[in-house]
Amino acid sequence: MTDGKDMEESIMKKPLLSEMTLREKIGQCLLPYQWDIHCIKGEGGKLTVKTDEEVKALLEKEQFGSFWAEQVAIQNVKLTDLAEEWGNKRPAADQKEFMQEQGDMLKIPALNAGDAETGCGHVFSDCSRTPRALAIGATDSEELAYEVGACIAKEYRCGGINWLWSPVVDIHNRFCATGIGRSFAPDNADRMIALANAQIKGIQDSGVAATAKHFPGGDRYEYRDAHFCKTINSSTMEEWWEEQGKIFKGVIDGGVYSIMISHGAFPAADDTKINDSYIPSTLSKKIITDLLKGELGFKGVVITDGIVMGALFSCYPYETLIVELIKAGNDVILGSLPGSGDILEQAVLDGKLSEDRIDDACQRILDMKEKLGLFRDDYRDLPSYTTADITPHTAEICKQVAEQSVTLVRDRKNMLPLKQEEIKNVAIICSTHHDPFFDQLQVVKEEFEKRGAKVHLQRRLTSNEEIKKLSDENDLIVYAAYVDGHRPKGGLALFGEECATYIHAFTSGKEKSLGVSFGYPYLHYDIMENADAFVNSYSPDENSMKAFVSVIYGEIPFVGTSPVDLNCSRRIW
Repeated sequence: MTDGKDMEESIMKKPLLSEMTLREKIGQCLLPYQWDIHCIKGEGGKLTVKTDEEVKALLEKEQFGSFWAEQVAIQNVKLTDLAEEWGNKRPAADQKEFMQEQGDMLKIPALNAGDAETGCGHVFSDCSRTPRALAIGATDSEELAYEVGACIAKEYRCGGINWLWSPVVDIHNRFCATGIGRSFAPDNADRMIALANAQIKGIQDSGVAATAKHFPGGDRYEYRDAHFCKTINSSTMEEWWEEQGKIFKGVIDGGVYSIMISHGAFPAADDTKINDSYIPSTLSKKIITDLLKGELGFKGVVITDGIVMGALFSCYPYETLIVELIKAGNDVILGSLPGSGDILEQAVLDGKLSEDRIDDACQRILDMKEKLGLFRDDYRDLPSYTTADITPHTAEICKQVAEQSVTLVRDRKNMLPLKQEEIKNVAIICSTHHDPFFDQLQVVKEEFEKRGAKVHLQRRLTSNEEIKKLSDENDLIVYAAYVDGHRPKGGLALFGEECATYIHAFTSGKEKSLGVSFGYPYLHYDIMENADAFVNSYSPDENSMKAFVSVIYGEIPFVGTSPVDLNCSRRIW
């Protein structure tokens, strides 16, 4: 296999700024969504497919430097002429071929980017899903963090992707931030740095650029979600340097190629206001140019978070926004619209944006492309492996993460490990607002059945009489819950009928009841304090569910250490 180290010597001539037109340099800063390249949005968001000639004309004019590659279920649209087919997954090799055809219309090889915090299986039909970062944090294993990063990167390279927007290195509000499961150890800066740098190295050793996100990071107070509204990091500069600043310095020193900027405000660094509200970090020269590129000395590529998020898009009209983003110090604009090149070019010609700023951004992008080997004559033939070569190793690594991450939160009555000969009938009560989780629990059901138990699986409880009947009929009651960010969108809690389950839970059979969370790690406190035994398993993937059953039977030991502080007296609002 060819890794990143083998690709550092460029053979093709690296473009020189002096040989590029202003428009070509601007193009390097733009990263559009695929639907904006290949489709026209009509009334009600309906997509109409552009002709090949229209797409070719757009790409040849704009000369985009990057694409959000994983949005390219566009193959389905072009094959069927039905925009409704957008979300269907296709094999990685199809993606790679498509991206190469798209790249052939450009003068400079493109960065093809993707967002795969939990693996490539959500994008490609022949790739893997991996445990969430919090599970890796629970293993506290730099080796496994490296291997997961390498596996994701190698699978993504099979799809033509060479830029990964991962890992997340944000700290969070304890208990209620929607991003809580996305970083390795949000309560321990040193642990976060070690695991993040290990994963970054795994990604970049495999020929893919890693991205630490979302600078300047979070704090211990904010619980809102920047996808919907502006968030505020309320840390003082002293507090920021102690935790979040320390983490970003650690990954910069570790060699991360790129950093993504948050739309959240950070008043301690920049208290400027726009429309009576603190300026988003993505628009702040003080935060990006002065703090990140200046004080922290970051020499790599700075990319915005998606600019259509509610926290940013309401600040300015688009024609002003795109210029201000570049002026602030962003090098790549994620989600730039067609026509952005015209806007930026005119801003330079009118003296509203300096060409030096464009040159700095373009040079950083070209330098990262060179590190990845994009100017090699044989780059399009790489990698020399296929998904079939990689996925078996990925599966083994994911199994190790799952088994080493399961964490015993408490066992007040010494219920565990279970004795197989005593567990003949099991009831599993599912609590979630993410409907697919109920089907995923079939894995847990089947694992109990393999051990000789008869299993009843149901959604919710509705009465004390119902749980009394289940208690009388079963030797074990498992309350299996899944709450996670954007599953569905909104706060991290069980509510409505899902919450009402816990009016009745544990009123009967408490001595034989066990709680488990396959996501949000604080359900033991928020909703299942009455469970005398509770386990965190962090991810709703097959490996994590199998590991959960193996661990509670004592077939493998509890070795996971909580990646978050479970001391609930430290709850911060």
